[in-house]
This record gives sequence, structure tokens and C-alpha cells, in this order.
Amino acid sequence: MKLLFVTWYFPPSNTIAAVRLGKLAKYIIARGHDVRVLTIENSPYRQGLPVAVPPERIFRTTWRDVNALPGWGMAMVRKLGLFRKPAASNPVNSDTTAATATPPPQASKSGRLLPYLYQLFFNFPDSRVGWMPEARKRGLELLKTWRPDGIFASGPPFTCLLIGYLLSRASGIPLIVEFRDRWSDDPYYPPPRWRGCINRWLEQKIVRHSIAITTVSEPWAETYRGRYAKPTAVIYNAFDPDDLPAETSEGWPDRDVLQILYTGGIYPGRRDPTPLFEAIGSDQDLKQRIRVDFYGTDPDLVQPLVSACGVQDIVTVHGAVDHADATRLQHCADLLLLMQWDNPKEQGNVPGKFFEYLGARRPIIVLGLANGVPATIVKERGAGITSTDPKELADALKSWLREKQKKGHLPDLPLESRRGFTHEEQARELERFLADVLA
Repeated sequence: MKLLFVTWYFPPSNTIAAVRLGKLAKYIIARGHDVRVLTIENSPYRQGLPVAVPPERIFRTTWRDVNALPGWGMAMVRKLGLFRKPAASNPVNSDTTAATATPPPQASKSGRLLPYLYQLFFNFPDSRVGWMPEARKRGLELLKTWRPDGIFASGPPFTCLLIGYLLSRASGIPLIVEFRDRWSDDPYYPPPRWRGCINRWLEQKIVRHSIAITTVSEPWAETYRGRYAKPTAVIYNAFDPDDLPAETSEGWPDRDVLQILYTGGIYPGRRDPTPLFEAIGSDQDLKQRIRVDFYGTDPDLVQPLVSACGVQDIVTVHGAVDHADATRLQHCADLLLLMQWDNPKEQGNVPGKFFEYLGARRPIIVLGLANGVPATIVKERGAGITSTDPKELADALKSWLREKQKKGHLPDLPLESRRGFTHEEQARELERFLADVLA
């Protein structure tokens, strides 16, 4: 089977989306298939992720930032405070929402309307549209000398889906689209009604041309099956045993202290650590025996929540770290924190870090939607606790603390808790699905 991957995120970019696409390509190639990757050259993200795909199979192109003005023009606009570039996605363990969505005016620190209107009109389908001309040109050149069986376009950014569509239309090669996040029905930063209609029109046009869909959870797969009546497969985010530290870990070395670790960004009021802070702040003993470490999180978002709950002394916000360091930190923690929006609109949203948490085999605290996919997996596999009740969380923390004081450490979760969630297993699922739909 010959496949062309169209993806903005790819190693060495240090993002969880690049981990996913890099691992899928790696393991499908290892299964004997011919995979080529069309991606960006001048990545705006932290670098350092290992590239496991042979360089001759990767075709990188430059891109233009449509939100950047040259020379004196950009200097003048910035000086006047009239424009603010869209935020880049968190480099540690978030996916890509912040890099592709257009937040409403109140979400902007400047609070100005001009950048919001500019992005609504010129960031279409998203802020990465400046990659489309070069990617289309390079893709067409590649297809003149090598003809794949299918084009696999992964979004966000949804510019990738548009590029895949244009290449498919020009060549007649079947298109498979992947939704790692939602596009026209994204609940986090919903656009104005008129822009939402345009987003839906383009999504429908691209997907109806495709032969199949992949996505990252069963609730989303059900939605796409019902909306488009296309073959749809769930390809979970995952972890790679090869990325885990070789040495074993028994958690934080002080047996009288529980360390809770979080890697990635937060969304106050949605993905929010407040219930955990309230649980710790309500008990003087917990305040002395718990420490919480955030990596790659905006401290300006954490500090107000910490102050409100009176837990300033036990919460530390660190800078961004490479994927390998994030994996090591997860492996060495006592407990791992995952936050979900406690809202039915969050159903089906599964952060990529969740499966790396399972790979680390440390107990997981899930804050948020009680019947969401992560919460359901945690409950079914006995991998931790899911709650937004501070009292329930406090009781669980006390129980874990007693266990650690008694045994000296918290035992690893059973191997069964992470069964089926390796990148190699998910690549096999993708291989079977693509072989079927392309046949």
C-alpha cells in the first residue's frame, strides 16, 4: 500500500500531534508500506522530537504566515497595539486547538476588535492557510513521479484537509480525512454564525469528496458516521513503550509527600484544576503533604486559581520541556492530573497526553466530564479516580497518601490498564482500515 500523509505537525516539532503522526508513519512503514510525508519546513514550534521516518520519504516545504506583515508595517501595527498574532499551541502535551481556532474578542489579551476581524476574514480555513500554495505545488510535483493508493490528510490545522482535497481532485487519488479535533462544531471558540456556515460548507465539501474518515474517539466517530455516511474508524492517540524510561520508578522519593504532575496547557473555567486546589486547600494536612507541578503551562492562568484556593506554597509552574522529558516526568510522578471540561460538549474529546499517562502506569486524577472517554477508561480499568467534588478528591488523596506512607511508594498500575493503546497497535488499526476502504 502506498500512502501520502499531509500533515502540518511532524517530527522534529515537539508537539503531541507531531508525536501521533510521526509514530503512525513509522509503524506503517515498518509494516512494509510505502509512506511519503508532505509537511512544513520552517516549523514555528520547539524542535527536538526524534525523526523515525527516513528523510528521503519526507517532503518539507516553506510556508507564509498570513498574520505577519513585513518590515516597518508590522513594527507600526505592533507599536499601535492594533494586531495580535494567534497563540501557538502548547509545545508539551496539548494538541492544536489554540493554533487553529479564532478566539472571540474577549479571549484576546489586547481585547481589540481589529485582529479578531482580520483573522475571521483572512485565516480561512485557519491561520495556516499560508502553507497551502507551496504544499499544493510540492504535492503535485511528487505525484508526477509517484502515485500513492491514497492521500491521508490530518487536521487540525484544517488547511491540511484542504490541501489533501486539492491534490485528490487534481490527481484522482482517493482522499481519507482525519479529524484529530472538531472543525465546524468546535465548542471552545465558536465563530460568528456567518463564519460558522462557511466552515461547515467547506468541511462538507471536503468530506463528501473523501472516501473515508478517521478520528480519535468513538463519540466523534458516531457523529461523523451520522453526518456523512462515510466509513469511519477510531484511531486513538497512544503511547510508545520505546519512549518510556528504561529505569523503573517508585514516584516522588519522599514517602510523606504526594507529587501530582500535569503537562500541558489549561483553559480556566473549562479544563480547570480548581476542584483539586479546593480539595487540597480544605485540609491542613494535605497542604503540607501534597505538591503539584505544572510543566509547559501559562503561569498567568494558574496563579489566580492557586491564590483563590490558598495553595500557593504547594504549586509550582515550570517551563516547557521536550517530549522525552515530559514522558520521564510522568513516569516518575506519584499521580498524574488530567482535566476535561465538565460539559456534554466535551464528550469524545481525549487529550493525547491521556494515553501517555496510561503508558506511565501512574494513577490518574480526571477532573471533568464523568462519562467522558478518559473518565470511562479510567473507571473501567481501575486506573485512578474521576471527580469534580473537592471532598471526594480530598478523601482519595488521603487514601493514596496513607498507602504511600505504608509501602514507601504507590504501586504501578497493572499492565492491563494500558492494553491496546500503543502507537504500534493503533497503526495496525489504521493499516487495516485503509486497506479495506482503498480496496
